[in-house]
Amino acid sequence: MINKILVLVLLVTLVACDNTELDSATTKKIEKEIPVALESENAMEFSYPDLAGKEVKLSDYRGKWVIANFWATWCPPCRKEIPDFIKFKNQYADQVEILGINNEDAETDKIQDFVFEYEINYPVVRADVYNPSEFSRKNTMGLPTTIIFNPQGEQVNKRVGPIHFKDLVEIIGFKPTK
Repeated sequence: MINKILVLVLLVTLVACDNTELDSATTKKIEKEIPVALESENAMEFSYPDLAGKEVKLSDYRGKWVIANFWATWCPPCRKEIPDFIKFKNQYADQVEILGINNEDAETDKIQDFVFEYEINYPVVRADVYNPSEFSRKNTMGLPTTIIFNPQGEQVNKRVGPIHFKDLVEIIGFKPTK
């Protein structure tokens, strides 16, 4: 990351010192070779398969706030907070993604039926309870557990126990809507 920044500074300095203008093709080539810094050095990464088996990564959502929620169908507080996540997703979909990380030993059909019944409007992925990832091991001491990441992929908040709509608004700093 530091090397990319140094190259960018050097390139800008060289271009600024040269009186000739760059044509649009050269400018586009330079912009393409220099990545946008949406990720910080403190960015986290994890991935889980969705209900169809496709890998979903935290980095898929860079540029948006991400709310990662560990839950299970048998967990009453988990079921109680789902309507708040649905409402939050509906109101802030352009700025936020919610990932429901199912953390239980259950058949995929059972989870799909639950998602349908509760009308969950955000991606649901599956954690492997028998071979947990490092991220799962660190974050599943109790259910529900919610971790919030800023648009650069940095963890900014963690809550073990239920979380509600107004808590999410306050933590992220959004203006409440009616």
